[in-house]
Amino acid sequence: MEELLYVNLINEVEDAELDEMELDPRHANDIRDPFVELTDRSFQTIFRLSKELCLFVITLLEPLMRPRMKPTDLDIRVRVLIAIRFFASGSYQMDVGSNIFLNVSQSSVSRCIKEVVNGLNHPNIFNEFVKFPGNLRDLDTLRRMFYEQYNFPGIISSNRRRTSTPFT
Repeated sequence: MEELLYVNLINEVEDAELDEMELDPRHANDIRDPFVELTDRSFQTIFRLSKELCLFVITLLEPLMRPRMKPTDLDIRVRVLIAIRFFASGSYQMDVGSNIFLNVSQSSVSRCIKEVVNGLNHPNIFNEFVKFPGNLRDLDTLRRMFYEQYNFPGIISSNRRRTSTPFT
């Protein structure tokens, strides 16, 4: 019970930190660095990934992204964070753009999402992290595993005729 109270107290303190930053008018037009300003827990709450994993994704995508051409262009780190925040929130682009760390227009959010999605879909990245079964036996094994672990039938379909077992 004490642990639950402690966790709730930490969450309240971190929420108050974020609220203070949002309300402080001195920071309204500053470029903010969430890697520096946020605790690890607050960062993960906002972006749904750890700081380390976000930096890994940024490093992975950097060679595939358009370089910064002029001073007003968004930094690659910011563009990736904008897309990650959008993916994490499942929210509208305007809400993502008004985040205190990613204060950009809706059209900029849209461009960032498109660029990051294109990078993630690049064959070198996609094929590295997304694997599909190579044959029907592997497909059936994976299908069975999903059914046994999650009681979720038909998670992977194939073109072959279905059998009467519940995991196909």
